[in-house]
Amino acid sequence: MKTWPRLFRKTEKGSVAVEMALILPLFVMLLTLMVFFARIFWAYSATQKAAHDAARFLSTATQAEIRTTGGGFNEARYPAVARWIAQQELMDIVPWADGITILPVCDDGPCNATRPATVRVRVEVALRNDMFPDLIALYLGNSDISLKSKVVIPYPGR
Repeated sequence: MKTWPRLFRKTEKGSVAVEMALILPLFVMLLTLMVFFARIFWAYSATQKAAHDAARFLSTATQAEIRTTGGGFNEARYPAVARWIAQQELMDIVPWADGITILPVCDDGPCNATRPATVRVRVEVALRNDMFPDLIALYLGNSDISLKSKVVIPYPGR
């Protein structure tokens, strides 16, 4: 007479393969979602740090340095260098970005007239969605992701 485990051994053959076939698509979907959100959070962290570093650099400049011309985009040199600092920090997310806007301002205007009370840098990044463009467009109406970061630092006025 066959023992109890031997009776069920033949009927349980292949059950692990069936379980894996059922569970593996769920694991792949969860892994894809984790990579998707990790990339979004990484890009947001880079955007936040770029805005903070550019604003901090701009707040350390003297009034004469802020007004000195010679930068790009018809702006003073120090705001142009602050823009360059933010651009260099955002170079890692350029392959996924459709557009990057960096706007350094002093008291809601260009940094070239009077002594500012605050220095503000706004960074906007439009990320292209490569993983689930159709699914996200179906539910949200747009498959692109827009990240915005604004940092305001008081100007000490040296």
